[in-house]
Amino acid sequence: MRTGGARRRWEGVAASLALIAGLGTGCGLGSDPADEVTGQHAQELSTEIGKALRARVRAIKRGNESAFVAGLVDDPSLRRAERLYFANLQDLPLATFGYRLDNTSIGAEEVDEFGTRGIPVELTLLIQLAGYDERPVRVPARFVFRREADGVLRLAATHDPDWEAEHGVNPQPWDSERIEVVPGDDVLGIFDTESAGDGARIVEDVEDAVAAVRPELPVPWSTGVVVYGLSGTDFLSGLADLPGGEPDRLDGVAFPVPVSPGSETYVGTRFLLHPRMVSRHDDARRRLIRHELVHVALGRLDDRVPTWLSEGIAEYVAARPIAPQDRLISRDAVDAAAHGLDALPADPEFNGIESSANYGVAWFACEYIADTYGEPTLWRLFDAMRAGDGTHSSDQDEVIRRVLGIGEIELARATGTRITSIFG
Repeated sequence: MRTGGARRRWEGVAASLALIAGLGTGCGLGSDPADEVTGQHAQELSTEIGKALRARVRAIKRGNESAFVAGLVDDPSLRRAERLYFANLQDLPLATFGYRLDNTSIGAEEVDEFGTRGIPVELTLLIQLAGYDERPVRVPARFVFRREADGVLRLAATHDPDWEAEHGVNPQPWDSERIEVVPGDDVLGIFDTESAGDGARIVEDVEDAVAAVRPELPVPWSTGVVVYGLSGTDFLSGLADLPGGEPDRLDGVAFPVPVSPGSETYVGTRFLLHPRMVSRHDDARRRLIRHELVHVALGRLDDRVPTWLSEGIAEYVAARPIAPQDRLISRDAVDAAAHGLDALPADPEFNGIESSANYGVAWFACEYIADTYGEPTLWRLFDAMRAGDGTHSSDQDEVIRRVLGIGEIELARATGTRITSIFG
């Protein structure tokens, strides 16, 4: 389905900061702002904030936790959370890490309900996983700086959940909990403390799946594979355009990583296993991994084709390593075929209450096409469906007829006949 450990040396870190001179009022902290940031004070403040951010990046790059913590106010809760974040960054294979201040990003000093003064700063975090992201991801962030008794400006807050939600930011697992990073051969596994025990076997399964899936696809993979195997569903729930809208109905999902929230440009596609699949060491999980890897490999190529074709191809490729007599299909799909199929699953309902049947029907529609017309014809249909602005399931009959010589009704009926002949 799609939706939209060991420490490794960094290949390089982007420590430079683009500080824009134009300053304005940022988001409030709960009460009226104090004196606005203007004139020479604005320039001095931007210079000081830039120095503090560069020191933070430098400490992360050098693995200097003491220097990193020195840039934080004396708040035990904040320091605990930031030490966790620092440790996570040390384990990730970072190619790029840095901050950029945008225009009007430094707000006026404000006072919260406790009388504490703080300077809100809106900035952009640039982060790139080496070997896995084609370019840095730009993540909007809101920091708050506070001047302490010694006169030094230090960070008092690095997260604002409400602000992040308003700006479309879905925090990564390493932002808020201790992760375990398990690297493999062009595979990067992201786990948490509860799921880490299953990490090595999952990464091995992904490596095997890549070897099985790669030769089946007519497209190259330009980057490695990132898999998330977490013990909770918070991150899964926060993904945009989640199929079916209910995380507990999904065993796994491939999701794009936009270059910035809402962007149509992606830096890559990753996938995630539902917690119930993390601890399963069986053929069902291995098949699921192969399915999700098809979506990872195709990336945006399957965004404009009918859902049945996208998911059917993923199921078709995922089932290929399984002996024909050992392949399983849902009882719902068999029942649907027995009642007669006159149409292929439509896009709007595909991931609804009949999704179990729809996946099986989609799979066997692709099986029928490949076996009857040859596998190259299946990919020709895929290319024809995604041509131009793509094809919605409501407009697919003409494309199917042009490529196969039969229409949707005939294809659906042949699919149903094939399912019942094999599974009864």
